[in-house]
Amino acid sequence: MTDEQPSAGRFSRRTIVKGAAWSVPIIAAAVATPLAAASTDVEVGAFALRGTCGTLGLLGPGFTLTAGTAPLPVGTTLLINGSGVANVGVFGVSGGTASVSVLSGTSRLITLTSALPAGATIAFRSTLSITVAFTLNGITTLPSGYIATGSKPTGTVSSTLVLCSGT
Repeated sequence: MTDEQPSAGRFSRRTIVKGAAWSVPIIAAAVATPLAAASTDVEVGAFALRGTCGTLGLLGPGFTLTAGTAPLPVGTTLLINGSGVANVGVFGVSGGTASVSVLSGTSRLITLTSALPAGATIAFRSTLSITVAFTLNGITTLPSGYIATGSKPTGTVSSTLVLCSGT
């Protein structure tokens, strides 16, 4: 058996085949890397937002947000929109830290300013009275890079002057 000697400036078929064989794993790794990098979302578990009527004269209506199996991150938001009233009142926060922004008379944006520990609950209560007819709808949004499989990101509180219900 003899090796094929390339003429000046040319490569042998064997050299080309060897080079191609070595480049396949490198090209495969380079193609797979962006796919792996794209799937870096952090799973926070099934958190739950629930509407709550509160207790007449003691606690106003609003929402409770309970973290799942991992902490809810800083920057998690709760957008509250009300209907049936001109103003949804002032929202207080207990059980954690969050900022409350007034978007309009009937809209509030609440943003977690510290992580809510796994399994912990934070409450957002309005100064509205359940003796007034209104509906509050809330929707929770996680910051970019986080997901929550099986979560309940929405909640509602409804009052009809006499009856109140929360979901």
